[in-house]
Amino acid sequence: MNSKTACRLIGWIFLFLGGAGATVGNVGTYLQFNHTESYLNLAFGFISVFAARKRLRVSAVTAFGTGCVYLAWGTLGMFIQHPVLGSVEPLDSVIHELAAIWAIGTATQDVLLWRKQISSSS
Repeated sequence: MNSKTACRLIGWIFLFLGGAGATVGNVGTYLQFNHTESYLNLAFGFISVFAARKRLRVSAVTAFGTGCVYLAWGTLGMFIQHPVLGSVEPLDSVIHELAAIWAIGTATQDVLLWRKQISSSS
C-alpha cells in the first residue's frame, strides 16, 4: 500500500468522524465530539483526501505530517483530558494512534522504496 491510498482512506475516515461530530455531536455512545475536535477532523480529512489526488511525494509528506499530528493528538488524549487538545473518549485516542501508525508507516515505506530505487539506478 502506498501513501496515496493511505491518505485517501485516512482522509475519508476523519471526514466521516468530523462530519458526524459537527452535525450530530457523537457516534452512538462510543464517541463524543466537541466542535473544535470536529472541525480539526474535517480539516485533516480534507487535507488528506486532497493530498491523495496529488503526486506520490505530496501524499507521502502529507501522510507523515498528519501522522505526526495524529500521534501527538492521540497521545495527549490518553494522558491529558483537555477539552480542546486532548480527546475525551479513549476510542478516539485509539483511532488517532492507529491512523498515525498507518500514515507514518506508509510514508516511511515509500521513502525507503525511493531510496532503494535511486541507489540501484546509480
